[in-house]
Amino acid sequence: MNFTPFPTIETKNLLLRKMSQLDLIDLFEMRKDSTMHEYTDTLVEENIDETKAYIEKMRIGVDDNKWIIWVIEHRQSTKVIGTICIWNLNEEEKSGELGYGLIPRFQGQGLMREALVHAVDYGFNVMKLNFLDAYTEENNGKSIKLLETCEFAEISRVDEDGYSKSRTFRMVVYRLMA
Repeated sequence: MNFTPFPTIETKNLLLRKMSQLDLIDLFEMRKDSTMHEYTDTLVEENIDETKAYIEKMRIGVDDNKWIIWVIEHRQSTKVIGTICIWNLNEEEKSGELGYGLIPRFQGQGLMREALVHAVDYGFNVMKLNFLDAYTEENNGKSIKLLETCEFAEISRVDEDGYSKSRTFRMVVYRLMA
């Protein structure tokens, strides 16, 4: 898959676009918020240099066609309020995995659903994937509700040992077929 030129997706309330260093402040605000890391094996970013490195890592992954990640820009405020990606791409199975996060003050407004529906459409209709998986921690009720609302079906549950955090994550695996 080639992500050049990078696909920008416009929705009613959002702009899904390429991440850049111009997003540094908004992304740092998001990534230093401990609630954004509650259900994931990621750590709170302590300084802006960590966010700079994250942006660069994401850019390299997109350039190497390892994943596609969009920042979610709220059109009304022009603030970056989250990210959504398709990663863990498997060329043989023609599959990928969704990852997403939205800052808490924008949750519960249907915005992540809006972003997810368009990212899924891109995965199936442009990338020609056969299915998309999404892993979510079993206590993350908002994420579970989002996936089920978007017609993902639970296919399994797995325990994943944390790499960054010394704990085991009980993950619910959801799948949506093209």
